[in-house]
Amino acid sequence: MDASQLEAYLPLVLLIVVGYLLLIRPARRRAQATAALQSALSAGDDVMLSSGLFGSVVDIEGEVIRVELAPGIVVRVHRGAITQIIKDRPAQTEPEDDGPDPAGRPSGDDNPGVN
Repeated sequence: MDASQLEAYLPLVLLIVVGYLLLIRPARRRAQATAALQSALSAGDDVMLSSGLFGSVVDIEGEVIRVELAPGIVVRVHRGAITQIIKDRPAQTEPEDDGPDPAGRPSGDDNPGVN
């Protein structure tokens, strides 16, 4: 092979290398991270499902996981539906009524012009 033939293959080789670096390698890393997360599940973990629902893991039976979404509401999901383990769940508190807002407008119930 002479230099002109090697130069003809150079764009193809560069395209393959760039494709590997931008597509295949990151996808493989994401798959490994997801597999590690799903294998680290244990009862009592707060999790987020792929549907966006939050709950607590109650029981794990192979590929089927029981997740409690609300007190008394337990659903069965596939292990692959768990997308995130929630470390610090924000406390759910009732909003406090501090009176008028900083702009000087009265709070919601004090305004007779609003239905």
